[in-house]
Amino acid sequence: MDGSSCHFFHPPADFPSLYISRAQGIYLYTKEGKKILDAASGAVVVNVGQGREEIAKIALDQLRTLNYIVPLWTSKPLEDLVKKLAEWVPSKAYRFYFTTGGAEAVEAAFRFAFLYQAMENKPWKKNILSRFTSYHGITLGALSASGNRIRRKNLEHCLVDWPKIPPPYCYRCPWSKSYPSCGIACAQALEDLLKTKAGESIAGFIAEPIIGASGGAIVPVDEYWPKIAEICKKHEILLIMDEVMTGFGRTGKRFAFEHWDIEPDIIVSAKGLSGGYSPMGMIAVKEELVRNCEKKAKNFMFYTYTSHPLGCAIATKILELIDEEKLVERSSRIGAFLGDSLKKTLLNHPLVGDIRGKGLFWGVEIVRNKETKEPFDPTEGSLSKVIKTALDLGVFFYPCQGMADGFSGEALLISPPLTVNEVQIATIVSVLKESLDLLQQSLR
Repeated sequence: MDGSSCHFFHPPADFPSLYISRAQGIYLYTKEGKKILDAASGAVVVNVGQGREEIAKIALDQLRTLNYIVPLWTSKPLEDLVKKLAEWVPSKAYRFYFTTGGAEAVEAAFRFAFLYQAMENKPWKKNILSRFTSYHGITLGALSASGNRIRRKNLEHCLVDWPKIPPPYCYRCPWSKSYPSCGIACAQALEDLLKTKAGESIAGFIAEPIIGASGGAIVPVDEYWPKIAEICKKHEILLIMDEVMTGFGRTGKRFAFEHWDIEPDIIVSAKGLSGGYSPMGMIAVKEELVRNCEKKAKNFMFYTYTSHPLGCAIATKILELIDEEKLVERSSRIGAFLGDSLKKTLLNHPLVGDIRGKGLFWGVEIVRNKETKEPFDPTEGSLSKVIKTALDLGVFFYPCQGMADGFSGEALLISPPLTVNEVQIATIVSVLKESLDLLQQSLR
């Protein structure tokens, strides 16, 4: 029996199935020896590149020294990581809690929000508010907060019916308005909901600073996040920033929320924290909020692998490498080059509706009709055709779907490792253009 046939589920029929035997830097190598430039960092994970010997050495040394302890105890890898993260977060007044991934971290953030509101004698605040066109993880709580209708499909009946507001999506404004005369209606929607009966039950508001997998790097206007932060503070709900994709240098800042000079109550992140070398996630919670809870609640229950020594050791080394090699600054500088190259090459392409992003986190939304913004019918498989063509040409892009109406709307996420160079970016852009040209030819 072939090992692939033992998987719980197989990849979609229209998505290329590959056997990856090894990886080095920003390249993947298939079992057959084909070389693929990973322009998506896997699932926006591999920020420092693959196959780094210094990380392998850290992992080996740690496994020889200490491989597991009960999460109630502490260890040197844990202390080192907390110390390093305290330097990384703009405000040092945060406490840290570790998980094995983004969905677990989102669940932990929700659990803290509910606990905090209960300790503040507001037990009726027991719902989470989020946005349509969003994805926060596949666990049932995280999926309940996700507005991605495609990923919620077949599970709607068992998800919590939490409220949602429209996203800050200027290209397809839910109110059919134009910036700046729109009055930032996407932020006002939060205020409007919080004034309703449903708003009284909100413990926290979770959102991605830049919408990733569900939107294809949708960047809000500058006024959006300061206004959202102000509204959350006014209504005493916790602002939970989902930086699972955008954290740790991806957008040209250490965390994406720094582009707007705000201070979330809770930061959720994963992926780039360990660069794909170990399953790792985290939440960072404002010190004052944790202290308020500790006065009454003495236990915030751990996961089995909370603060795992190996994960902590690897994450600390990842952050050191990012600092030593100035990869955040590099993401900003070379990310601007990527954005300029995409716009110069593709902005006038007949199938390209919008190009948006920051740092090394860019999205290209493709459309059937550029003038009307009509999306492709998802049953046509146009996005899959572009992905497959690009793979044939030696580059992998991350697919995003559903931003137009929940099911239609397609984009490619371009998010290569922070170590990418200008020559590799030229290849990425060239292959994307060729793939789109071939799709266009097939439509004639």
